[in-house]
Amino acid sequence: MSHKYHVFVCGQSRPPGHPRGCCTSRGGGQPLSERLMQKFQEGMLWEKGVSVSQASCLGFCGYGPLMVVYPEGVWYQPKEAADIDEIVASHFGEGKVVERLRVTPSK
Repeated sequence: MSHKYHVFVCGQSRPPGHPRGCCTSRGGGQPLSERLMQKFQEGMLWEKGVSVSQASCLGFCGYGPLMVVYPEGVWYQPKEAADIDEIVASHFGEGKVVERLRVTPSK
């Protein structure tokens, strides 16, 4: 099966006090990643051509937590579980980007 969407979720974990921080500690990245995986399983998204991969550092630590969706290259900065739910329903379900959660990271 080919992928309609491939999602990369930052799962970088650095020690407390690290100057770059990390998505898993900044803004609740770990619970948001877990929520995405829960929605992935519940919705059987793999059957709809969605693939989710845990990435190391995506390189834009100041924006964390982050996820990027390909092939569009849409970057999202979810803040709470409802944001994940909206991304799954809108982007993966209807093909509509959730503009209010979209970011354009730069170094």
